[in-house]
Amino acid sequence: MSDVLVSVIAFVLTAPFLFLFVLYFCTRKWYRNKKKAVHQTAQLMVPVLVAAVHTLLIVLFGQGFFAWILVFLLCLLGLALIVQYKVSEEIRFFKAFKGFLRLTFLLFMFVYMGLATYGIVDRVFL
Repeated sequence: MSDVLVSVIAFVLTAPFLFLFVLYFCTRKWYRNKKKAVHQTAQLMVPVLVAAVHTLLIVLFGQGFFAWILVFLLCLLGLALIVQYKVSEEIRFFKAFKGFLRLTFLLFMFVYMGLATYGIVDRVFL
């Protein structure tokens, strides 16, 4: 049983785009609303993308950057709280956290695509 769990986790970390589509179709069935499904999928994919980027960094550069990723995420959350305070003069943590998750999803999706492209180019041409 543990081998199956390890295999599933390894698959999700090495192929997060496939997991993204599976998760999207599941949330779309659950909510029956495309907009809610997209938002929920983005929020649920953040830990997967952070772990996938961390794994790619270990594979490509031979060392982990998890502490730096955490510092970056905390700074991003602080920035989201500051922006919300400036916009509405009131901090609603839940709303700021949802915005933080969506922004983190976009950033880490682009970082993952960039690192994957770099890894492919590095392995093929160098």
